[in-house]
Amino acid sequence: MAKLETKFLGMSFPNPFLLSSGPPTEGGEMIKKAFEAGWGGAVLKTIGLEPTRVPSPRLYVLKRGRTYRGMVNLELITQLPLERWEEEIDRVRDAYPDRPIIASIMGGDNPYEWQEVVRRLEPHGVNAFEMNLSCPNFAGEGRGAQLGQDPESSALAISWVVEATELPVIVKLTPNVSDIVPLARVAKEAGAHAVTATNTLAGLAGIDLETFSPLPSVGGLGMYGGYSGPGLKPVSLRFAASIAKAVDIPIIGCGGIETWQDAAEYISVGASLVQMCSAVMWHGFGIIDKLTKGLSKYLDDHGYSSLDDIRCKALPQIVTFADLDVSLRRVAEIDEEKCNGCELCVKACHAGGFQAIEMVDDLAVVSRDRCDGCGLCVGVCPVDAISIV
Repeated sequence: MAKLETKFLGMSFPNPFLLSSGPPTEGGEMIKKAFEAGWGGAVLKTIGLEPTRVPSPRLYVLKRGRTYRGMVNLELITQLPLERWEEEIDRVRDAYPDRPIIASIMGGDNPYEWQEVVRRLEPHGVNAFEMNLSCPNFAGEGRGAQLGQDPESSALAISWVVEATELPVIVKLTPNVSDIVPLARVAKEAGAHAVTATNTLAGLAGIDLETFSPLPSVGGLGMYGGYSGPGLKPVSLRFAASIAKAVDIPIIGCGGIETWQDAAEYISVGASLVQMCSAVMWHGFGIIDKLTKGLSKYLDDHGYSSLDDIRCKALPQIVTFADLDVSLRRVAEIDEEKCNGCELCVKACHAGGFQAIEMVDDLAVVSRDRCDGCGLCVGVCPVDAISIV
């Protein structure tokens, strides 16, 4: 059976699945339940010198029917004081002495706020620190995303933490930039040992058209929050791949991961571990069983002995437009046995394609002369009856 065990920055993880910093890691009892379920490690809810007060409500789930499309949160850092976290970490460490615990920390524009948290937490058995330089909900306060978007300020904060500890320092990067590679380079040059790509993306969940209040609404008022969930994956996956191709630094993938396939994709573009939050909040800690079994079976079925066999495997095939062979011609092909006659492909092709699909005797038929193989029909078909050949 393929091995899921992962070595990372001197830490040993039973599998690559970590709880990311967020509500599922707000306290020691939750983390112990997650470890009991089988999670490989946990990143604590972000800890600062002072706890925060949070709004209510602070979460808004975007969904269509029973399908979760994403979530926007107004979460800040932990509500627990620093001294309480010292006790919580002790309890987790007593119950799980070997399971990696990464402390997410946040400070401001001075070394004391960062270094005092490090000094207080390190004796309690944390294995590494993850610097939260990227929380979009803190933008405009000299910390969070604002700090993480400024290379000079980021480098300074990273140097303060590196100076205060011998433990590995991981920097959680913001996706609220056009190019994440310079920030990853700055992190490495400042002494960080790894990066997490990425935190949530600044977003607005929606507007209540009866009251015109932003969602979620706190007494009728709202703000831009952190967007997470499946819709974030293409952004964070791109950033993880961009870093892996340009900067020699270990990567933890984070953003939109809900299935073992998502995790495998992040690993194939260079990640060593993956972090999850939204999917855990929606499905519970027990989701780990499907994740580990699915990933292990995939490795076995393809003859891979460990995750190292697929790490970075996709990177050589991620190229620029100039590298693509535009002379290749592909067309859509419909499996008549699968086609249910729903006409969704016809509507899509007529509105966004080349009017190459028509209904004939209640089945979709492709005109090969008109089809240019764009792939739209493949995406909208609900029964996987269309392929590009």
